[in-house]
Amino acid sequence: MKCLRILIFLSFFLYADSCKDITLFDQSQINTIHYAYHYGKKHDLGYTMAAIAWKESCAGLYRINFDDPSAGIYHAHLPGVIKRHYKTKNTSFKRNVVAERLIRDMEFASQIALEELLYWKKIRNNDWKAIIKSYNKGFSWEKSKGRNQLAEAYYQDISQKVKILKEYFSKNSYLQFPPKHFPKQNPTQKTKKFQLLNE
Repeated sequence: MKCLRILIFLSFFLYADSCKDITLFDQSQINTIHYAYHYGKKHDLGYTMAAIAWKESCAGLYRINFDDPSAGIYHAHLPGVIKRHYKTKNTSFKRNVVAERLIRDMEFASQIALEELLYWKKIRNNDWKAIIKSYNKGFSWEKSKGRNQLAEAYYQDISQKVKILKEYFSKNSYLQFPPKHFPKQNPTQKTKKFQLLNE
């Protein structure tokens, strides 16, 4: 019985630690950061998207946060997605529909995240630190000391993850090539997927 408790404790510890240590990622997590990197690479946001996916969802392990509420591998803020992409009323039903799509469809989630980053890239005149802080806290970090501290901590974490990812990718050269069946994305043109709530 004592051995079983120790085994359960160690399993839980290793599982929790796998979100912090990239060398403990399983194949699914590696596939997630690989995909995220290549989705953003064309716009010089590859490592940024991979780092956000790592931080927000533990590289795809936890795809929903009821507190925000947010969903997907990048934890897109549901009310923001509905407002910006669907331009319709934020209802419980629509949040559920969008959340389900973000959780299930990695391409859809990546398109939403990339569009969000490109929006802030334009607003912040390509200032990477401000882009990351704004991805996390919008405009609010400029007006609130507390929110600025949270945004700064978010930026520091993403920055550290980018450094780790660059080293990891350099040691695993196959990650520099796109995954098989990688989609051709166009973030400036909304896909038919965004029509779901308007039909």
